[in-house]
Amino acid sequence: MLSFDDFSGQSTHIAQLKSDFSAHTFVHAYLFAGPKGTGKRSVARLCAMAAVCRSEQGKPCGVCGPCRRVLAGTHPDVHVIEPEKGRQTLGVDALREVLEEVSVRAFEDGTKVLLFPEAERMTAQAQNCLLKTLEEPPEDTVFFLITDQPAALLTTVVSRCRVVRFHPLQIEQAAARLVALGLQPQDARRRARMAEGCVGQALALDEQSLALREQLTRDVFSVRRAGDVLAVVNQYKDMKEQKTQVLDVLECAVRDIMLQQAGRMPLENAGYAPEAEAYARAVPLRGGLKLSQAVTRARKMVGSNVAFASAFESILLTLTEEYARWPW
Repeated sequence: MLSFDDFSGQSTHIAQLKSDFSAHTFVHAYLFAGPKGTGKRSVARLCAMAAVCRSEQGKPCGVCGPCRRVLAGTHPDVHVIEPEKGRQTLGVDALREVLEEVSVRAFEDGTKVLLFPEAERMTAQAQNCLLKTLEEPPEDTVFFLITDQPAALLTTVVSRCRVVRFHPLQIEQAAARLVALGLQPQDARRRARMAEGCVGQALALDEQSLALREQLTRDVFSVRRAGDVLAVVNQYKDMKEQKTQVLDVLECAVRDIMLQQAGRMPLENAGYAPEAEAYARAVPLRGGLKLSQAVTRARKMVGSNVAFASAFESILLTLTEEYARWPW
């Protein structure tokens, strides 16, 4: 079973959380904020287990009935609040229903825990409804708002929470953690580098994601002239369902290219094609900045309902301009 100590490198507040929940001296609301894959949900679950654990020492013990029920997702006083299936947001009516349910006595005469794994998906009305409860919280109830987009939450809601910030590990630390979880050292290092130290993201990488990273950067950075653009656009124009993933990969690649261009971190062993590494060596940082701006513009275009093919094409055209500007 995971323990608080497994996450000590991802937030300076882990030791305090461990102490507070072991001693039952926690506050009524926490906001866990940080990039995806940095352990926010896992730590929240550990806190929930410690809050309901019946052990006299070493909470959470992981073996008592309440701990096992939290791990199994069947504890009647630990509620995970998410949008209904098929809905993108958590509305005020659904939230009211949950709040009414937890306003009564706990089933097991202990602490009631409410987990919001994607708190940013609450509508403004739902957040205002939650705010009223946070201002006058039910007795022995703790709320965990978990998000990688804290700016999406109302400042009034944030002000009612103790904010705990999570961050990625150093690449070597993340790789060591992945090895401890059973990965081979070479694969662990590659995944840690690709996920930028976010252990959860590294574990979530599947073969399809790894293949897309290499294939996409090979296709994109092979485009040298405007005449090469159409063929590559045609390869990706039908990937409408994966457009966010494609732009995410490109954004990550361009950022890593800029780090190499600035002399901060080499691009090797990051899962990119040799063509991306060649671009990073041949084009100076100002070229990487131009390409980064092009990816940002493409995101805005897609957000404004411009066809993905057009947005993708704009990135490739910027790339050809930079290739033409610098000698190879």
